[in-house]
Amino acid sequence: MKQGYSWALLSVFTSGLFGAGSVQAQSAPWQFRWQKGQTYTYKTEHVTKVAEAVEGNKTESISRINLIKRWQVVDLDAKGVATLQLSLTSMRNEQTRPNGEVLLFDSENPGKSTPELKEQMAKFVGQTLATIRIDGAGRIHEVKQGSASRYEAEPPFVVLLPSTAPREGQAWTRAYNVTLEPPFGTGDKFEAAQKYSCRKIEGGKATLGLTTEIKGLPESPREQLPLLQWMTEGGLVFDFNAGRLEAVRLQVDRTVENHQGMGSSYRFQSTFTEQLIDVK
Repeated sequence: MKQGYSWALLSVFTSGLFGAGSVQAQSAPWQFRWQKGQTYTYKTEHVTKVAEAVEGNKTESISRINLIKRWQVVDLDAKGVATLQLSLTSMRNEQTRPNGEVLLFDSENPGKSTPELKEQMAKFVGQTLATIRIDGAGRIHEVKQGSASRYEAEPPFVVLLPSTAPREGQAWTRAYNVTLEPPFGTGDKFEAAQKYSCRKIEGGKATLGLTTEIKGLPESPREQLPLLQWMTEGGLVFDFNAGRLEAVRLQVDRTVENHQGMGSSYRFQSTFTEQLIDVK
């Protein structure tokens, strides 16, 4: 794996889960219920693994990133559009290179961190990393700080909500673009779509499924590699009584053959989990 793929995943910073008491539908519409001054804290883990085989030589790289993310609602206008700021209260980033070398940054144990990784990662902890304006559907109106193209591809709270009331069996689609920024592209855009489906409503919470389709993949296997990380599928839990995202689990498991000649292969695996741990 080219080490850059792991670092690209870090910039995402982006996402036993069910209640009791089954309800088939709700009359109130889907909505994030932002409140000025409120803070949402999420615990996140993102594990990626790349196994590559070229001319009989096999290599493997692993990345494990653990974050405590803090979203604070700093403003709310009359139309219900909230201004949110993202910061990290802790980070643990462990990278295992193909040669077996392990690089570590742990904000809670900086003395045990690898110097080169500490220098790169320490600046992300305790600072405002993004400032966005977002409405009750989860739609971003403005990115004041951060990457607008990345938030287009990956909404900060994973889902864009429909204007109807929740019901089991409901499905909707979000169309957007994936933009390949340097070092993986020069702004190349690919049309994509995510489909959401409401699988279950129980205890005031909805369990949603999610699948992703990227249209018009490059013919060259090698050029497909940067797009693999965006081909997520999985599910999430949305608390529609409280109006907030509660939990997320997304994964990718894709293999590209012949990316460096006949018989070569590149397998990309990723698991992303996020759990709401505190609201103040």
